[in-house]
Amino acid sequence: MERLERIASMVLEGWTARLFRTRLQPVQIAKRLIRAMESRQTISLAKTFVPNSYVVSLGPRDFAQFEPYRRSLERDLAEAILGAARERGFTLLSFPSVEIERDDDVPSGDARVSCALVDASGDEVAPGSPELGHVEAGHTMVLDRDALLHERPRAPKAFLEVPAERRRFPLGPEPFAVGRDPENDLVLDDRRVSRRHAEVRLRLGRYTLYDLQSTNGTFVNGRRVAEVVLSDGDAVQIGGTELVLRQEAGA
Repeated sequence: MERLERIASMVLEGWTARLFRTRLQPVQIAKRLIRAMESRQTISLAKTFVPNSYVVSLGPRDFAQFEPYRRSLERDLAEAILGAARERGFTLLSFPSVEIERDDDVPSGDARVSCALVDASGDEVAPGSPELGHVEAGHTMVLDRDALLHERPRAPKAFLEVPAERRRFPLGPEPFAVGRDPENDLVLDDRRVSRRHAEVRLRLGRYTLYDLQSTNGTFVNGRRVAEVVLSDGDAVQIGGTELVLRQEAGA
């Protein structure tokens, strides 16, 4: 275990230079992820599979501290998981997915980790699943860092539509940000919209909408939400703009 934790420390070395005001450090999060990985092994005849989907829940203070760097930190944490899995000879079905989320019930300085072994569509893979048998039968699943670094979970074909403007924005495996700031994927020039207002993320094969503590709130089908899994046809209201999720049947 000490060797695996050293891998986490090396991958996250650059983060130690940041002046975080919280007791919780990125290396600590990586170590918890690696422990979670080791505790959820699925052993088949020829391989040992470990989870490839991880959710890290942080309290409000810690989440606010990491939030400006969240996307790059999630990526580095995924690489730490990949490195630890390679060290132990574990098999991953895809490049690890790490999502950091806010949970008001988590105490400051703590991090709660949940994880699962999921297939390309985001569904959890049960022990003895034909998919695991398919891999162990020789349809190669090589734990190769370069290949996995370029691999992403398949996303359902979906997009956000702005009916009033007849515009469509495709959604993929990367987070899709909405707000007033020019850095967002969808920029809304509306004073009722916060600079970083909301975000749509692919989570376990479904698109989930997160309100980013906006001033005036995010509404789905007329109801104010903090976090909600979206379905085809759901209407999202942000400021004076209505967005509609459109998704292929069966996706």
